Formats: sequence, C-alpha cells, structure tokens
Amino acid sequence: MRTQITNTGVKLWLFATDTYCWARRPGNRWPCSDLSGKRLFVEYDRNGLVDVAIDGQPDDCAAHELLAIVSDHLRGRLPAGHPCEVYFEG
Repeated sequence: MRTQITNTGVKLWLFATDTYCWARRPGNRWPCSDLSGKRLFVEYDRNGLVDVAIDGQPDDCAAHELLAIVSDHLRGRLPAGHPCEVYFEG
C-alpha cells in the first residue's frame, strides 16, 4: 500500500496482495469481492472521487466495495479536518 496525502486530496495505491488480504480478513470477509487480488488506484479531492483504476485500467466496480476498502485503508491516516475526511467517516 502506498498513500499520498496533500492539503487538498489523497491518492491511494493498493497492491494485489493488499486487496486479496482485505477481502479475506478473519471475521470480516468480503466473499464476492470484485477487487480481491487486483491492483487498485484511487484519487479523491475535496469534491469527491477524481480517478479510479483497477489493474492499471479505468474501470467500474461496486461503489460500496470501493468505499469500504478505501475507508478501511485510510482510517486514521488523514489529519483531522482534511477536506477528504468526510468521504471516509464511519
């Protein structure tokens, strides 16, 4: 996993092992994951989602799974009051 956090946005790169392990967490599995075992890149700014790529290609995936995996990986990493914080609360 790699993150880049700026004053106005955040970029997250997840490797195939990150998404695979996330989907198979003990006690919190995502059995029908579309992202498991795939590389994921997302970029958010203060207006919301800017870019998403799966295995290096622009792609669609289930919004609820995308938000769940990104939220789990960014939890506790964004500084308080960051403009993207609102997208990952909960």
